[in-house]
Amino acid sequence: MLGSLLAGCTTAGSRDVGASPRGSTPSSVGSPSPSRSTGTPVGSPPTDSAWRALAAGLDGDLVRPEDADYGEAKELFNPRWDAVHPLAVVEATTAEDVSEAITFALRHSLDVRPKSGGHSYVGASAVTGGIVVSTSRMAGVQYDAPAGTAAVGAGARLYQVHAALDAQGRTIPTGTCPTVGATGLTVGGGLGIASRQYGLTCDQLDGAVVVTADGVIRTVDADTDPDLLWALQGGGGANFGIVTQLRYSTQPTASLGFFLLSFPWSGAAAVVRGWSSRITAMPLSTWANLHLEAGSDGSTQARVVGVCAAGAETAEAQALEAAVGVDASSTSLFTKTYLDGVQFLGGGTSSSRQGWAAGSDVLPTMTTPASQALVQVIADRAASGQSGVAILDPLTGAVQHRAPGASAFPWRRHLASIQWYLDVPSSPTTEQLSAAYDWIATAHAAVSSLSVGGYVNYLEPRRPVASYYGGNLARLQAVKRAYDPHGFFSSPYTIPS
Repeated sequence: MLGSLLAGCTTAGSRDVGASPRGSTPSSVGSPSPSRSTGTPVGSPPTDSAWRALAAGLDGDLVRPEDADYGEAKELFNPRWDAVHPLAVVEATTAEDVSEAITFALRHSLDVRPKSGGHSYVGASAVTGGIVVSTSRMAGVQYDAPAGTAAVGAGARLYQVHAALDAQGRTIPTGTCPTVGATGLTVGGGLGIASRQYGLTCDQLDGAVVVTADGVIRTVDADTDPDLLWALQGGGGANFGIVTQLRYSTQPTASLGFFLLSFPWSGAAAVVRGWSSRITAMPLSTWANLHLEAGSDGSTQARVVGVCAAGAETAEAQALEAAVGVDASSTSLFTKTYLDGVQFLGGGTSSSRQGWAAGSDVLPTMTTPASQALVQVIADRAASGQSGVAILDPLTGAVQHRAPGASAFPWRRHLASIQWYLDVPSSPTTEQLSAAYDWIATAHAAVSSLSVGGYVNYLEPRRPVASYYGGNLARLQAVKRAYDPHGFFSSPYTIPS
């Protein structure tokens, strides 16, 4: 998954593009397990006739294990979840299909997992003995020119959204991976190259259609169910209901300037500090993230990927280099049209399935000891002959224009997120997975003096769920109790009640 320009392909920015271990660990590292809360009425297992009745009531399709397309229907982006087998996949085409699936699951006491893009870091769309509700066939994008808004189906992938809106000269800030689902990205926050200029993806969310745990289809906005809209703006997926459509404010497109800089590893700690300083001072139209990379051949690399207004790339590269105080060992400057830039950052218009493990930290500031510790983690990884990367994305600029409680995304007064990322085999052994998360735990420990939590779109199995929500946890718990009082949407990664 380290194959694209931004060192991988998932949500926002770089691929979105603490103490060890912190919190309880599910019984199998990184594996989803059914975890229905008590309180939901217990029903009898569905009979063949019940399954046939469900299928007959859908506009979309019901896919069962005996069907030829079952494997594809349940497939997630990360192949390591291929061994998880739901009882069925509902390929919904309407909100009513989603309601039918939830009602059926309630009647028969089955777990439900929603699936849009399927890029979840912990396989949150996989379930054994339950139902997957896929919205992948609900992928339309409609632009309302007078209102300047876009209605996007819950199954739309990021490249689909960008291509459709670019035809209208419009866009929304998102991550870069072309096959990430717009819904999952949005409800977790949504970091990306336009975050400093326009804010997070969730900051553009004006309304949504959501099917809640009672099977009710709700059209939510600032006037109707505003607390639910607030929770969908960064509260994470599969907590409050299944989204079937999102409505966004849009922004105009423009050509993009790029500045790509690599620095000698001997100056890596200075690069971390200089980058940290520059991302608080650069124009809102400029964004840059930082990659510290360890190669399995023992190599190390510090590089910056920067995006700015076309024509400003030379000045922005020089300003960053001056802030770092170390001469870049290589520099690449160029411009692209907006959609060409989207394709460049995403490595194309699609992406191949890949295995990986990841985690995150959120930092309010950067210190000299933290920069040195961060660099040492990567150097040690390279010295061990193993690959891994720390990707730092800015949380400055327009991200900070909203108060921490204005949406569910809590990290509005912070400097940056760090994504810890490493490749794992498509079908990793328990030992390989454990070793991967052991390294992530080591990385957490290196910055534990500064870290205040994690980014909910980068879920990991060893981190307490509460650590993703900061000061917004109590309000999110109240919304959870209001819309899902019996814990119908429940897994090791849902908001604790």
